[in-house]
Amino acid sequence: MSYLSVGCLNASAAACATDCVTDCATDCADDRQSDRKIQSYQHRLEAVPNSFMAWSYLSYYLAKAGRYREAVGAYARTLQIKSDQPRIWYNYGTVLDRLGYYSEAIRSYRAALVLSPSYLKAMYGKSKDLYRLAKYHEALESYDQALAFRTDAYELWYGRGKVLTKLQRLDEAVESLQKALTLNSHAAKVWASLGQVLMYQYKDAAAIRHFDKALELAPQDALNWIYKGFLLKRLGLYEEALTCFDAAIDLEPTVSRAWQHRGLALINMGHYHTAYDSFKVALQCQAYDYKGWLSLAWTLEKLGEYEQAIEAYNKSLSIEPDQSFAFYRQARCYALLHNVHFAVEHLRRAIALHPENYMPRAMAILRCAGCKPKCSLQPCQRHRNKRYRSDTATSGTSLMTHSTFYAKPISAERNSQRSDSLGRRRLTLRKTTAPQSKTAR
Repeated sequence: MSYLSVGCLNASAAACATDCVTDCATDCADDRQSDRKIQSYQHRLEAVPNSFMAWSYLSYYLAKAGRYREAVGAYARTLQIKSDQPRIWYNYGTVLDRLGYYSEAIRSYRAALVLSPSYLKAMYGKSKDLYRLAKYHEALESYDQALAFRTDAYELWYGRGKVLTKLQRLDEAVESLQKALTLNSHAAKVWASLGQVLMYQYKDAAAIRHFDKALELAPQDALNWIYKGFLLKRLGLYEEALTCFDAAIDLEPTVSRAWQHRGLALINMGHYHTAYDSFKVALQCQAYDYKGWLSLAWTLEKLGEYEQAIEAYNKSLSIEPDQSFAFYRQARCYALLHNVHFAVEHLRRAIALHPENYMPRAMAILRCAGCKPKCSLQPCQRHRNKRYRSDTATSGTSLMTHSTFYAKPISAERNSQRSDSLGRRRLTLRKTTAPQSKTAR
C-alpha cells in the first residue's frame, strides 16, 4: 500500500480545500515538484496565515518529501483550524507512523474513525500499530472489525494472520494467511509469513516450498534466504543451507543472523576454524548477542582452546545470566584444564538452574576433573533451599567453598570421638548442677 496521495488542484479555493483531504494512496509528484509546491504554499501562508487549504497541502507535500517532523507540525496546525476531516486525521497518523510514534498514530486513526466509522484504511493503520506495540488481542479485534466491513482485502487477512501467529494460534494463522493468498497470490510477504508459521509447526518441507515461492517473487529478500537456510540446516542438508546463508550475506553483509546460522552449519560439518570466522563476523555486526558469544565459545571448546572458550562463555553470561548450558560447558572446560574447584562451582550453578538436565551428567565431569566418584553433588542442608542468585552477574564475587557442595562422609572413628565427648559433657553438667532441696521440690 503506498503512502501518500493528493487530489488535483482546482480553480477555486473551496474546491482545493476539498481536494486536499483526499486519500494518501497514489503518487502525485516527484521531489522537485514537491519542493516547488512547498515553497508555493509557504508563500501563500505568508499572505493568509490561517488558510486551511494551504496548511493541508503544505502538510501533504512536506510528508511526500520525507520531511516528516515538519509535516507533523503542519498537520497539527491544520487540525487546529479545522478538525472535522477524517482524511486529515488519517494522513496525520501515517506521518506519525513514519516517525515511530505509534501510540499517537493510533489516536489519530481513532479520531478519523469517530468521524467516519467505516474508514477502512484508518482501521488498517490502527490494527498495524497495535501489532507493532505488541497489543495483539486489541490488534486482532481491530482486524476483525475491519473484516466485518470488507472481506476482500488481502492486507487485512495477512495482518490478522501475523497477529494470530504472535498469539500462538497457529492453525488459525494458517487459515487467515491462506485466505490472503487466495485474494493475492503474488504477495511475497504472505508466502513468507505462511512459511514461518509452517516452520513453527515443524512442517519443514512445506515451509521450504513457501519460502521458495516467496523468493521467486522477491529474490532480494535476505531474511527469506535465512529462513530457508535454517530449515535446510534443521533437516541436516548443510551444504544447501550454506548456499542460502551465503546468498543472504551477498544481499546484506551486515546481517548477523546469516553469519550466525552459517557458523552453526559449519560446526555440524566439522569445519570449526571456518565456523569460528563466521561467528567473529556475526559478533562484529552485533556484539550484544548472547547467542553469538555462546556459539563462539562452543567453537573454541571444539578447537581445544578452553581458556578462550571460558572467556567467551563469560561474555555470553554477562548478557544473559541464567544460562545453565553455558555454566555446564564452562564446567567441562575447567575439568579438561584440571581445575577441580572451578569445575565443581560451575557445575553447581548449572544444576541449580536445571537439576534434571545436569545432575545425571555431573559425575562424568567430576571424573574428568580428577574428583573422587564418592563425592556428592547435592548441596548440604543449610544450602538446600537457597537458589544461586547474583554471583553470575557480578564479577569478583567469591565462589562457594567445597563444603557447600560436598556432603563429606564422617568416619566411624570420628563419630566415636564425638559420642565420647558428648558423654563427658553430660557427666560434667550433672556434677556442677546444685541439687534441689525437698522444700523447693
